[in-house]
Amino acid sequence: MKFIRAFVLVLLAVIGWSSCTSRPSVPVAEPVIIPVIATITPEPVIQPELVPDREPREPFERALWNIKEDTSLFKKYIEGGAALLSGTGIEGAENIIVKGEALIDGNEFRVTYNLANAVQIDRDNYFIPFLLQNLTDGASHVDDFVWNPMENEAGILLSFDDDYWNVWRRYFGLFDSFGAKITFFVQGHFEPDNSAYISLGSGPSFGSDPSSEEISLIDFCFEALSRGHDLGFHSINHPDLRSVSRETFNRETIEAAEPFIQAGIPLSAFGFPYGFSEPWMRETLAPVFQFTRGYGTNIRFYDAETITNRYVISKAIDNIIFPDSGKFESDIRLMLLATKFTGSHIIPFTTHDISDTAQWGITPERLEFVLKTAQELKLRFYTYRNAGSIDSTSK
Repeated sequence: MKFIRAFVLVLLAVIGWSSCTSRPSVPVAEPVIIPVIATITPEPVIQPELVPDREPREPFERALWNIKEDTSLFKKYIEGGAALLSGTGIEGAENIIVKGEALIDGNEFRVTYNLANAVQIDRDNYFIPFLLQNLTDGASHVDDFVWNPMENEAGILLSFDDDYWNVWRRYFGLFDSFGAKITFFVQGHFEPDNSAYISLGSGPSFGSDPSSEEISLIDFCFEALSRGHDLGFHSINHPDLRSVSRETFNRETIEAAEPFIQAGIPLSAFGFPYGFSEPWMRETLAPVFQFTRGYGTNIRFYDAETITNRYVISKAIDNIIFPDSGKFESDIRLMLLATKFTGSHIIPFTTHDISDTAQWGITPERLEFVLKTAQELKLRFYTYRNAGSIDSTSK
């Protein structure tokens, strides 16, 4: 009996030792790396399947990736294109629609950017909602991305009209502070009494304090040119040229401009009084002026292709057009944002006096807002002398 009990004890000891030797050691049985893995799990907002490090292969994901990376795959355009230039234009900023299209592996994609609801995050970044549609199979997706304006050809073509040169020159410092170049469409006679000192920088008032003294039209022209601005002509008496004789038309346009040109004052464009013209007028003036310019309340955008006809209809931004300052700022911001977002468009703006009270003019505060917004968006400041140089290959 004692023998049997001893045998059982030995047997149990052997079994116990065997089971212990089959277990892993303590360090292996307690993997300390498990909680570490849990702490580095990616944030839920990161969607690697939609925004990978490199361009995906699946067509819809590839389209989405290119939109969010703001690549050149989707060519952006203003809806209406060249048709809106020959028609009435866009009646209000709320009607501006920017789209993009691309063909990927036989699938036709279209993106519509919701710029009206874009949000400026900081000085350099904007939050842009968009709708992506696969027109081939009907799939769609609403999303957004952060957009950073980069240097490109998009720009603003800002001009002033009439005979307010003694007002305009007071703002030369403001224009300089924003790097803005302006086209001044001057109105009036060439002044022969000043012919004795018509040479760049030699007028008796040239270079004086713009806020302290009035100067002649000739002096203003040379001063503006010396600061890098541009000059256009706006007739002598501001008539509706559609209602005058051919003789009067020539006298108010070509003949009136010749003395300026001969005196070394280049005039790059002619701005039709009231913005009214007919095709024969533009043809007549084409040999003398690089551009002719109309004027209206509707919005038009130009690019390298559409600006080649050398006739531009400029958007009026006078106080009388925008009675409400809030509406002015929201419309200007949207127009300039759409211009920049395409990467390849120019938007022309025109006003007259610079005054808090002038109907046909712009307040100093509003003028500064236009310049500041254009600068923040990295828009180029074009003049009519160089507007034709926009690059057709730009994104």
